[in-house]
Amino acid sequence: MVFLHALQGILSLQIIVSIAYVLARKGWFSPETQILLPRLVTTVALPSYLFYTITHSFGRDDLVHLIYGSIFPLFSILLTFTVALLVAKITRVERRHFGLFCASFTTSNTVFIGLPVNLALFGDAAAPYVLLYFFANTTFFWSIGSYIMSHDNEALRGSATLLDNVRHIFSPPMLGFLAGLAMTLLGLRLPEFVQEALRYMGNLTTPLALIFIGICLYKMDLRHLHLSRDLVLALLGKLVICPLILAGMLHFVELPELMEKVFIIQAGLPA
Repeated sequence: MVFLHALQGILSLQIIVSIAYVLARKGWFSPETQILLPRLVTTVALPSYLFYTITHSFGRDDLVHLIYGSIFPLFSILLTFTVALLVAKITRVERRHFGLFCASFTTSNTVFIGLPVNLALFGDAAAPYVLLYFFANTTFFWSIGSYIMSHDNEALRGSATLLDNVRHIFSPPMLGFLAGLAMTLLGLRLPEFVQEALRYMGNLTTPLALIFIGICLYKMDLRHLHLSRDLVLALLGKLVICPLILAGMLHFVELPELMEKVFIIQAGLPA
């Protein structure tokens, strides 16, 4: 029954992606639309979702437990990055995409793919744990990940300042996440009509993200995809090694079962 429920959840996501793919093929989405959709998700829908979920899923006492749990995604990401560096040097990954290889090996698409997949597999109870992995993943990507990627292109080396990276870390989704934490810690609540508005806007996150994925899949010309050795290594790292490292760490601690499942799913998602 659990497998059937998970399969149905994934199939429902696939239907939305397929509809978006067909509509993109029919020319429904202009270049402006393709810019608007991710902007709506990252600046309106997702911050609302994160804020609403944090303030309605946690109490002050829960946050201490969650902070303890959030340590493991961050440590596993740092350990995976170390492994990625070793693999890249041992296998002599091309210098022109050395940083991209390591970042792709290590980080996950925790929102556009991670949020819909985990909600389909585990329901709304998975959302808080998705947010914890999102926090660790985003912090790493916009600090170490973006820095090492910028060194792939000689013209970009030194162009990204610390202030630029901090600005990316404190993006609208992260601010929504942190604002929800602050409201919970302070024991404050917004008026009911504001909370309802945030809930409605937050519910746009999954469908808009899936529509955008469908458009992206159509725009990708898979016929010209070449599975180079470096790409295969990056895929093995992201889809196999990264979740195995996290699973190995979790084996030695006791965390809620759902938290562990969500973390491992997040770790094994595409970059």
